[in-house]
Amino acid sequence: MKNLHSYSWLVLDIDGTTVTSDKVLDPKTRDVLVALQTQGIRIVLASGRPLEGIYPIAKQLGFDSFDGYMVAFNGSIVQHYRTGKRLFETYLSHSLLLDIWNDAYQYGLGIMTYDTNRIISGTCPDAFMKNESKWSHLPIEWHENFIDHIPENVCQCVLTGSSSQLTQVQRSLESRYMGRASLYHSEPNCLEVTPYGVDKSYGMKRLFSGLHISPSQIVFCGDGYNDIGMLQYAQVGVAMANAPSEVKSVADYVTKHSNDEQGLLEVVQRFFLCQGASLKQAGLSPS
Repeated sequence: MKNLHSYSWLVLDIDGTTVTSDKVLDPKTRDVLVALQTQGIRIVLASGRPLEGIYPIAKQLGFDSFDGYMVAFNGSIVQHYRTGKRLFETYLSHSLLLDIWNDAYQYGLGIMTYDTNRIISGTCPDAFMKNESKWSHLPIEWHENFIDHIPENVCQCVLTGSSSQLTQVQRSLESRYMGRASLYHSEPNCLEVTPYGVDKSYGMKRLFSGLHISPSQIVFCGDGYNDIGMLQYAQVGVAMANAPSEVKSVADYVTKHSNDEQGLLEVVQRFFLCQGASLKQAGLSPS
């Protein structure tokens, strides 16, 4: 049996894991995660979101006071929250972005990317883009000549459409971009395009190798296809109850409760029992 006292890092996906379906951080979950950090457990937020979409969750979790890290754009950026120091960053090439833009039009998909404090859309903003704007607190700018308005350095591009549309085109695009980009169907209505070979586990390996941290010290929690690499990398990979069956199949543990049912409390109870005194103060008594 694994030693419950050996885990010193908790890595959390955000959407579908740390926040509810309404993109809200449950108050009790927040209190317990803050209490966990007071006991010396370090937390990393790893997401397909841009940094601006991670900052509000990091702030609620007390990253101003603790040494938390953020992995944004599915591993394309690794940054220390409090100091703003970048440990790693990588970008899509301009020629690839031009191809993605052309392919979006060919397949009738939406296309968007991120600049500092804004979302740039190359097609009329759809429901997914509008929700992304709402959740990340970033305004949308729609430019028909998309490629002329994107920033010099683009970490991730997002194709949007119906789930069936994206499922149909993903394989052909993966073949077309082989060696140039990787695609992740992390939400039903989006395909996230990152530099080739870059995913959350890639970003995590860059972070933890730089900090000389072994995977044996890490518990990871996630729910999406873009979390599979991390589920396999961490000593304990936890899939949420709301994860697809393919994601659950590679996990070491599957929660009984979903992200809407305080599923992370179950993870804390099971793998971080040594923090019992502080967690009791936060309203969670180990059992």
